[in-house]
Amino acid sequence: MTNVTMESPLVNIPRLGKRELVVDGRACLLDEIALQDMLNIRGNAADAAFVQAIASATGLTLPLKSNTASLRSQRQLLWLGPNEWLLKVQGGEGEAIEAALRTDLQGQHFSVVQVGSGNTTFSMQGAASADLLSRGCPLDLHARSFPDGALAQSHIAKANVTLLCLKAGQSYEITVRRSFADYLFSWLCEAGT
Repeated sequence: MTNVTMESPLVNIPRLGKRELVVDGRACLLDEIALQDMLNIRGNAADAAFVQAIASATGLTLPLKSNTASLRSQRQLLWLGPNEWLLKVQGGEGEAIEAALRTDLQGQHFSVVQVGSGNTTFSMQGAASADLLSRGCPLDLHARSFPDGALAQSHIAKANVTLLCLKAGQSYEITVRRSFADYLFSWLCEAGT
């Protein structure tokens, strides 16, 4: 039997941990939120049973408006499309939520796929956060255009990301595919020297 060890996609980066980055004399902190469980969920948002099953299993309200999220301590449900959402929870919680959804939605047309091992999330906090992200992201990250709770699928440099604004101009979470994590982390560190 083989022992499996879960590792961050950034395991080979020296001095991994919070990095203080500076843009035009202002600082921000870049860190990884490693080893989260993530579930890609698809279903019919017009079906009350589907909406109720999501709420029951996750404790979150299904976001029905484009580019929004339902947030609670240590849990996020991100709108990705009219019938697609990404659930992010602490490592170890995903299996139980998946099982509950499969039980509650039995007989319905839906999909629940674990995608946490293929993604990671970066946290960026501080006064320079929006300016640093703007160096590689085409979105207008000003508070009037990308306020608290805003969500977008875009890119930073050459990496596709899902960008969540926790506090406009100050705090963001960047979810990126595992295969681009090393590249994006290094790019952000280089852009914020």
